[in-house]
Amino acid sequence: MRGKFILYRDGLGTLIGMIFGAGVFALPFSFAKAGVGWGLVHFVVAFFLMSALHLMYGEIAYLTHGQHRFTGYVRKYLGRGAEFFAFLTTIFGGYGTLLVYGILGGIFLHVFFPAVPVATLALAFFGIASAASLFRFEKIGVINFYLTIPIFLFVFYLFGASVSSPSFRFENFMTGSSASWFLPYGVWLFALSGFSAVAEARDLARKASLSEFKRIIMLSLALSAFIYFVFVVAVLGISGAGTTEDAITGLANGIGQVAVPVGSLVGLLAVFTSYIALSADLIGIFMFDYRRPRAIAWTLTVAPAVGLYLAGATDLVKTLGFVGAVGFGIFGVFIVWIARRLHRAFPEHRHALLSNASLRWLLMAGLVAGVILEIANLF
Repeated sequence: MRGKFILYRDGLGTLIGMIFGAGVFALPFSFAKAGVGWGLVHFVVAFFLMSALHLMYGEIAYLTHGQHRFTGYVRKYLGRGAEFFAFLTTIFGGYGTLLVYGILGGIFLHVFFPAVPVATLALAFFGIASAASLFRFEKIGVINFYLTIPIFLFVFYLFGASVSSPSFRFENFMTGSSASWFLPYGVWLFALSGFSAVAEARDLARKASLSEFKRIIMLSLALSAFIYFVFVVAVLGISGAGTTEDAITGLANGIGQVAVPVGSLVGLLAVFTSYIALSADLIGIFMFDYRRPRAIAWTLTVAPAVGLYLAGATDLVKTLGFVGAVGFGIFGVFIVWIARRLHRAFPEHRHALLSNASLRWLLMAGLVAGVILEIANLF
């Protein structure tokens, strides 16, 4: 019994710590712009896609001997040519996610320094977080997980304060425009993504059966989605059409001033540690996989996101949605491609998702359609 508890604690902790993150702050705004109906439709689509892809990726990680990460799986099953494109996908997603953290960091800091322009504070966040990433934090993954606990607590506090407030109105859920119907799709993909933690969770759950490991993955996604909906209801019920991109700063008039600095501080700490954790992973890729000195690896990691911000990529929800739909969409295509190559090697697992050809084609079609629609919406 104790072994089972430790297995689920470590597996769930690792996955939820990665899945639940910056995406939560953009979800209410995407619902407010597109409407609750489209927000729910895209949740169903995104949850189906991400559940199938996470389970499929979990099967790949579980059945492959040795310690690997995404580019390692691609190299092993698809060859070095495909590995290069997988690397580009990883870097694209990484830079986009660091950019999202920087945008949020500037917004949250502006709550405490309202006289300073948001852009200046965002650049300050980039500078401080990038400098911190020079140091080696061996426990940053653990810290990142434990910082999800105060976010959970804040979400439930916010929900209680929201539904008991006279500003909470059901008509606030009747917002949205058909012109923004596709906006929640990429945001949901971003919010439900925890691929980088799947292999690590598999390492922690070596004694688990494949079915137990898949159950841990589904529980992590389901719990994260539940908390997301609690947050969306709490924010949208108060703010309605006035919901801000970061969700937090628009709450002051509805539930009082205290919630805004508390929520902003929690969010700031979360994106700060997430920035360090992700940048450490990217630095490691440049150092160990491509033999670059640490100073060059650090520069290659932190400079592009700052450059993108200076170039005008400052819209939180659009950036987050684009990274989710395009970055994780292409990532998902690689997972399906690997599964296609791998399933013949494990006939004893004929009931595994990676052996289901119809599902693989459905996932591929859905992901490619999402990438095309997201790119088309830019023009």
